[in-house]
Amino acid sequence: MIRIDFNRKNYNRCLCGGCPVNRYSDCVQGQEKMLAGQFELIEKEEKMPDPKSMPGVYCAVGKSSCHDLDGKKSCLCPACPVVITEGLTNNYYCLKGSAEEVG
Repeated sequence: MIRIDFNRKNYNRCLCGGCPVNRYSDCVQGQEKMLAGQFELIEKEEKMPDPKSMPGVYCAVGKSSCHDLDGKKSCLCPACPVVITEGLTNNYYCLKGSAEEVG
């Protein structure tokens, strides 16, 4: 299986934040609010938060800890630069697990 690095480069290319699957999740919104101050640090210093608390880069970190994601919504993984560049073939990493786990 392919391992995707949880790093600034992949964070910056990630489309998870705008994905319809998690866009309306109260849990994801709460995670984003809690990490709001850390996003600036990611941009400036390459300091990454704990991957399990990160609302995104699911192909690297695995399934979301949030249980209110809407798997009936259209997934953005096929258009994601990380997925395309790394040659990943699955979708819904937020629901299924990381690329290393599911391919």
